Amino acid sequence: MSIERQLRTGGDPRALADYAGLREELSKLTHPARPDVDWKKVEQLCLNLFQQNGIELQTASWYTQARTQLIGLTGLNEGLAILEALISRQWPALWPLPVHARMEILTGLSQRLQQSLRTMTLEYRDLPAIYQAEKLITSLCDVLQRLELKHASQFDALGTFMHGAAVRLENMHAATDAAVVMPAAAVQSETQSQNAPREQWVYVAQAEPAEPQVVIAPPPPPLKRVVQWKGFVAGMAITALAGAGLQAGINAFYRPQAAMQLTATLPVLPKPLNPQALETLKSQQADMLNREAPALIAAMQKQVDQLAKLSPRWAQNTGMQLVKQTQILWPENPATEQLAKKWSLQMNASAIPLENLDGWNQANTQLQQLADKLNGLDEQRGKYMTVSQLKSSVFAIQQALNSSPPVEESLRKLAQDKQQNKDVSPQLVMQTDNQFTQLLNRYALLASTPDHAQHQP
Repeated sequence: MSIERQLRTGGDPRALADYAGLREELSKLTHPARPDVDWKKVEQLCLNLFQQNGIELQTASWYTQARTQLIGLTGLNEGLAILEALISRQWPALWPLPVHARMEILTGLSQRLQQSLRTMTLEYRDLPAIYQAEKLITSLCDVLQRLELKHASQFDALGTFMHGAAVRLENMHAATDAAVVMPAAAVQSETQSQNAPREQWVYVAQAEPAEPQVVIAPPPPPLKRVVQWKGFVAGMAITALAGAGLQAGINAFYRPQAAMQLTATLPVLPKPLNPQALETLKSQQADMLNREAPALIAAMQKQVDQLAKLSPRWAQNTGMQLVKQTQILWPENPATEQLAKKWSLQMNASAIPLENLDGWNQANTQLQQLADKLNGLDEQRGKYMTVSQLKSSVFAIQQALNSSPPVEESLRKLAQDKQQNKDVSPQLVMQTDNQFTQLLNRYALLASTPDHAQHQP
């Protein structure tokens, strides 16, 4: 059973006790001792303010953060839907009125949401929720763009992050789905929220009451992917490939030399046979394999030698060169612009953010400063460092280290599982793959020459 209550656009909430309670609870995020934030309490205080005062930008932002922490992507989309309705329809009268204060709220929210999302391990079935979030963020960015505030809000960075997550999941669809990993509190809260009855809160924009309403409601059950057509689709794909191969052979006689020269720059990448195909080949073609062994092994050795000589960023460099080649040959073709934009977006979205490169250096610098300070105290009688000062310094160092755990830490965990004869976690493998991809993409962007460089954020 649910009770529906309508919400209005609100004014200044700072005189209300629940707002003071919210500020006090969220101040834990910047406390040196780093106590845990009670996100369920934050959510309830936000709902209290919605009921007492209406919805304004600051509380809506905190609510979005709380719901994301509690139930992940579903909560994120709830909050984004409220923000989209609020900003698109109530911007002139929205609290707070100063534009710079609004931008501080949105910038802080974008950064905190990205931090929260990086703690989640997503799987293929999360794609619909990611697409929905990307659509809501795009709509928000469109409104902010019309107000010439898109870049100031940093919501375009959040959109790029979500697009990168979608691209990675799409590319990993062939791999085994991994379970979603969320903080324990989030899992517990999600279970409780599904079992308990929940009120529906409907935000009504006064300026345009006929517009669709935003409803804060329980998340819908996950959709199941339909797989019963796999056999039919596979058969159609094989038929299409066979027909395409025949057509390619016919066209080869009539293809211009320039087209053939360009096609030669697009070789099919080597793909080893799967175990089943290898066993079939070994059992049915044993004589041929023995007869052709010297030549085939020599060819494979040559291929292996070539692969060993490739740069770690070969894939990224080759992609840049192909994009540049297309831009030179067809500079006015709309498809060229689309190709270049898509490549640049994919590279930047899946590259490690530049700010995440500073973690180790910051921690090392802070450790050196702490060591120098402690050594200096030894030389001065009567001088000392309080426990509180020491805790603050250690906390700052921990923050710098935890902001971007190095790929070596993921490899250490993999090695530990191997040594203990444990099954390798699919989540850890996916996380390590993502880390390597992000590092290589950022490395390629930083090392690229001016001719091959793409737009970097």
